[in-house]
Amino acid sequence: MQDISYSVLKKDKRAYEIMLLRDQYDNTFNDLAKEFGISLARVTQIYYKLKYRQIRLYINHISIALGYNSISQIKKIFDQAYECYQSEIYACAYLEKKYKDILTEYRNGEPGTSPQFLKQIPPFKPKLSKKAVARIIEMRETESALFVTIAKELHITQQKAKHTYDRYYHTKVSELLEILQEKAESQQEKKEIWAYCFRNNYSSKKRYEMLTKKYPLRTREQNKTHPTK
Repeated sequence: MQDISYSVLKKDKRAYEIMLLRDQYDNTFNDLAKEFGISLARVTQIYYKLKYRQIRLYINHISIALGYNSISQIKKIFDQAYECYQSEIYACAYLEKKYKDILTEYRNGEPGTSPQFLKQIPPFKPKLSKKAVARIIEMRETESALFVTIAKELHITQQKAKHTYDRYYHTKVSELLEILQEKAESQQEKKEIWAYCFRNNYSSKKRYEMLTKKYPLRTREQNKTHPTK
């Protein structure tokens, strides 16, 4: 492995300035788009492209600093952080917090994530408990809570709250589809069920609601088979 100077990020001055304004001063993408005279989609693309490169530099340098022969161990830690937070920005900040001395020296005076942001990172949780997942569903379903509210109560990121909720319904859709496919009377009906579910860009919850409405009898049979799901 070859260590790469952090200064390479500054070669694209506009991209680096966008990243600093976003990470240090919490400028919105709308504000940045107006300031640089480019579209919202473009400024977002520029930011994340450089952010991903910063993350790769971090992983590479930490691996070298710790004497590893590959990036696999630090990459695994980053992936675990991403699974916890469901956000590259939070996962990157987690690396800065966990390897503070290494990365401060590596940046050689350049700022990383703002101290305010680092302070409010939720605690690292390798996996949410079943109780926590149930609470997310309960708050969303019975209290109509916003994901930001759910995140605050459970000390997780807003992105993790939404991801957990969406994954819950994705699992339910998969289970129901399996039942419906098994009970289909022909190959054509199997194709029709599949097309009915996935011919759109709906959320997993919306797809589940569509399936349970169109196939209520089979859905009730599924619930008898899986009463706890």
